[in-house]
Amino acid sequence: MGEFKQGMEKLEADLVALKDHVQLSKYVALATVSADPSQPATSLMHVRLQENLANVQSFARYLWSRTANYALSRKRRLEFEAEQAALPRGDMSVSLSIADATRDAFLEFNEKYPHRSSEVGEVLAYCIAIEQLGAAQLAAKMSLKTNNNMPVHGLDGIHATVEGGWLVIYFLESKLNKTANGGAADFAESVADFTSNKKQYRREYSIVRDLGNLDTLDEESRKVALRYFDVMVSPDDVPKRERYVGVVLYSDDKLFKGLPPVNNQQQPGFHEKELSATYTQELVHHQKAAMKHLTDHGADPNKCLVYFVVVPDTDELRELFYGAMGYVPKKVQP
Repeated sequence: MGEFKQGMEKLEADLVALKDHVQLSKYVALATVSADPSQPATSLMHVRLQENLANVQSFARYLWSRTANYALSRKRRLEFEAEQAALPRGDMSVSLSIADATRDAFLEFNEKYPHRSSEVGEVLAYCIAIEQLGAAQLAAKMSLKTNNNMPVHGLDGIHATVEGGWLVIYFLESKLNKTANGGAADFAESVADFTSNKKQYRREYSIVRDLGNLDTLDEESRKVALRYFDVMVSPDDVPKRERYVGVVLYSDDKLFKGLPPVNNQQQPGFHEKELSATYTQELVHHQKAAMKHLTDHGADPNKCLVYFVVVPDTDELRELFYGAMGYVPKKVQP
């Protein structure tokens, strides 16, 4: 028992060390969280305001600033770090290589097929998993792509943390949709598909073990970690929880246009408080929608966490994100 406790403590410390730094809360506000134990656990978030206007551009640029950490493997990032350290003081040429490597991992945005370019939601889910759940990224899924313009199939992300003696593994799915209800339905379908696909389930664990960020740990730490991420290990040896996290990024222009008019007597943050208060009233509706879709698809809502993130227009956010990346959208042919 002492050996197991030491192993879990070591794993916990290693996962903390692997956890990237994010400051998503500067750009996205948490309006409200569902009461425990109502299911599924549901959170409502919205883009922050610059006085009375949604600060979508800053949000998009911040997500782009996190893409290198999200898309590149920990091993590759450490290689870049070593290259930078070897250069003369003030030489920042490595930064161009980092930007190129990151950009190459993303799909080229195409106005004719905007649904293929949903990676802004994947980066958002990565940030939420770190900031809201305190969970480290186990594998940079995008770095495993073999073709620049082909999407990665399977989960959008795998994160983990240690809580109360349990190893908690989070399977991430991001969904961009015009409505909260549509995004919840998409998430429920993905959860059902993944939980029924044992081959895909084993493949995700294999990615963590063979291609994930654990390979940057020292030899002793890696041995301990691999034992805990062995899909075949006995549950008695490793108390493990698996949770499915849905990040539903959706549009609601009316919510943002319904704010009170601006006047000079308003205190800083007035409109954001008004927005959060109005948005909070949607919690029951959104949670019930998620519950219905998960139940209809035979998924277990007790194992799901849903984050609804609202912006005025997801297409605008998507274009700004790819614009910050340096992609010029391809025009739709007449």
